[in-house]
Amino acid sequence: MLRSRHPLDYEPAFMQGAGRILLADLEDVAWAWPANLEDILVFTAGATIYDPVAPWTEVGFTKTGINVTRNNAEETFDVDQVQADIKRRPNNWEMSVGTQLAESSLETFQTAWELGAISAVTVTGGTNERHIGLSAPTKYKEKAVAVLFQFDSGLVRAVVFRRCIRAAQESGYTLQKTGEQVSLPTRWNALADSSVSVDSQFGEIFEQVPAP
Repeated sequence: MLRSRHPLDYEPAFMQGAGRILLADLEDVAWAWPANLEDILVFTAGATIYDPVAPWTEVGFTKTGINVTRNNAEETFDVDQVQADIKRRPNNWEMSVGTQLAESSLETFQTAWELGAISAVTVTGGTNERHIGLSAPTKYKEKAVAVLFQFDSGLVRAVVFRRCIRAAQESGYTLQKTGEQVSLPTRWNALADSSVSVDSQFGEIFEQVPAP
C-alpha cells in the first residue's frame, strides 16, 4: 500500500550532509553554460579530482548549511456568483542560495560583500600586504552559482543557476573573546535568463545516474 517512486536502496532519493558552492563570473571569456558535470568538476582520478573546472571557483567552507529556496506569488480570479476563487495563476517566481561563509580571507569578503579586486602591496623593509577596497558599486556583478552534493557512492548532484546576484541583506561579523568564529551571511538571488526556454530559465539540476 505504501510505496515510493524508487526502491529504498535508490541512493539519489535521500539526501543528507554538507554541500559545496562554486561560482563562475559571467563576464569571464571562458564562461559557457555547462553541458554536463564534467564542465564543472574534474572527475579524472588523481590529485585534482573534484577540483573546479575554469572559470568555476571555490567559495570555501560554510557554516549553518547551504539553503536553496524556491517561492512564487500568485494572482487569483473570482466572480460574484461563486464564494471562492475560481482560478489561480503563478507569477514572480523566485529562487535563491544562502549560507554563511566560514572563512575570513580577503577572498571571502570579496565574495560576500561584492568588493573589487585584491591588490598585492610590497612594503620595502617590512611585511608585504594585500589590500581590497570597501566599495559602493552601482550595479551587481552577475555570477553563475552551483550547489554541489556528493552521495556516499561518489555520485554528484548539482543545482546550477544561470544568473545570480548578491541579495540585499546585512552581512557582518563580531570580534569577541568567546563564541563562534567569524562567518559572513551571504545569499544570491537567481534571475531568469530569457534567452533560454521557460523550462530552465533559472538553471538546471545535474545528477549522475547510478549504474544499473
